[in-house]
Amino acid sequence: MLAATFQLLPIYKNNLRTSHQYLFHRRSNLRINIYPLTGAVAFEPKNNEVQYYARMFSWWIAFETEGYRQQPHALIQKGIKWYAGLKMCPNALLSQSAPEHQNIIK
Repeated sequence: MLAATFQLLPIYKNNLRTSHQYLFHRRSNLRINIYPLTGAVAFEPKNNEVQYYARMFSWWIAFETEGYRQQPHALIQKGIKWYAGLKMCPNALLSQSAPEHQNIIK
C-alpha cells in the first residue's frame, strides 16, 4: 500500500474550470482538484475522472481526480479525509453521488 502523504497546493493560473487548490500524492502522482460548490460557477464532472462530494459544515465541495491512472479509491478517500481534517471537519461524509442542488452540477 502506498504511503498516504498528501500535499495541499495552490493553483496559480486559474480559470473558471479549474479549482483554486489541489491535493497531490507524490508516490502515485495522484492529483485531486478541489471545487467549492457555491453556485457561482457550475461544476462539470469529466467522464474519465473520479469524483467525490463532501459536505463540510454548511457547504458542499467536489473533489475530482486529474489524470486518473487507476489509483486505488482508498487512496483518493484518504486524501479527501486528510483535507477534511485539515479544514477542521474530520467527520465529513464522502459520497460519489452529486448533491441535489440543480444550480451547482451540470
